[in-house]
Amino acid sequence: MYLEHFHLSHSPFAEEPDPEIFFPGAKREEICQSLILDVLSGKQLITLIGREGAGKTLLCRLVVDRLPSEYQVIHLDNPVGAFDDLVRVVCFELGADPRGERAPDRYFEELQRLLQRRQSERIKVVLIVDEAEKLFLATLERLVRFIGEGGEEQGVTVILAGRPELQANLDQLAVFCATIDIHSGYSLEELTESETRQYLRFRLGAAGMRREQYEDIFTEGAVAKIFDAARGNVRMTNILAEEALQSFCAEKSFMVLLDHVEPEEPESENGSRWEDKLFEVYELLRSNKFFTGAVAGAVIAVLLTGVLLMGKSSDRPSPLPAREGSEIPLVPDKENAGVVPGGQSPAQGAPEQRDGDKLFRERLAVSASWLTGIHKEKFTIQLMMLVSEQAQASIAATLSQGEYAQVVDRLYILRKKTTPPTIFVFHGLYDSLEAAREARNNMPVFLRKHHPYPLAVADALKKLEK
Repeated sequence: MYLEHFHLSHSPFAEEPDPEIFFPGAKREEICQSLILDVLSGKQLITLIGREGAGKTLLCRLVVDRLPSEYQVIHLDNPVGAFDDLVRVVCFELGADPRGERAPDRYFEELQRLLQRRQSERIKVVLIVDEAEKLFLATLERLVRFIGEGGEEQGVTVILAGRPELQANLDQLAVFCATIDIHSGYSLEELTESETRQYLRFRLGAAGMRREQYEDIFTEGAVAKIFDAARGNVRMTNILAEEALQSFCAEKSFMVLLDHVEPEEPESENGSRWEDKLFEVYELLRSNKFFTGAVAGAVIAVLLTGVLLMGKSSDRPSPLPAREGSEIPLVPDKENAGVVPGGQSPAQGAPEQRDGDKLFRERLAVSASWLTGIHKEKFTIQLMMLVSEQAQASIAATLSQGEYAQVVDRLYILRKKTTPPTIFVFHGLYDSLEAAREARNNMPVFLRKHHPYPLAVADALKKLEK
């Protein structure tokens, strides 16, 4: 949604590291150039330390792209296993024949032979081990000893990139690795608030956003909130900035869900009066905490009574069509002496379309429990916000679609009295923001197309007050 809205060429905060969009600030360019100079000077071991999401992988890829052609780079991004496994993988990357089995010491001999061949061809080898904190301590020790004992004549430079645990592991090996400097390297610090602002402007500018558009969304207050939440972590900054863009476009969207929606019929006097009463109750609940508690208790009592009564109800098949993924009840078909799904005979045909207006009213009524504050500590996912005279009809038509049958019980609808009307649709209730984000990422495609984003229920209710 926001790519089209702002006419951006690409997603500015994509999670996959892209060397073409490299933020040079916060000493990133300086560290990148220093890494390359260390490799060119023949340094044997270099470390790159940073917390998860600090940008280590991107810097490693930049080193690969910027080194001269006489360097052969081997980039390992999942270094799990013993030292012998590591040697075998490096041998294969250097051109060893993968066919046949060799003893571990044979692979070590093969590695030395391959390195000698590269030297004769005047090709230098750079081994980059990303996420090096995952290396077994014994594997790390043998790797460092191999580097130190081989000397500069091996023509190998090893870059170990990892979290702070990597440096702690190296410190444990200091007494065993006296022949090499295990502290020769660089640290990626978290962004400051000023650097966070520069980073956001740089990434959005690279995607084609105009400065006035940027200042409209990422105000001083918005940047401060992103920095407070991310604490300067680049990956978390990307996630929060992405959510800010989606939220901004959702709030500014005046589109209805369907292209061809019949004009909404004038509301009946009874319907309008019912909505007025609902908002009167909402204002009363906001101003009277004692009454709010009493209403909350009453709502819970009614819900419990309903659950008990449902448990005693008969087992007759539901007249509604079964939802996707659920078992369809089977009942006898007297005419054909067989069984058909959902109690339909072959002559009956497909089930009738679901009543979207009824579903809309049901979900609006269920959502009234939010106004009591029962769910104020929960989190939810905003699916859409519609500002239109046809908003209710549009959402009702959407709820009647078959694919929404599987999620309608998790939808909550809140209506704000504006001109034209404003309707919010939310999905689910979650105990944490992380749980809401995970649910958002696993939503079916027909929901994800609305660009949903997670937020606190308390923040959702604030939208009614603006």
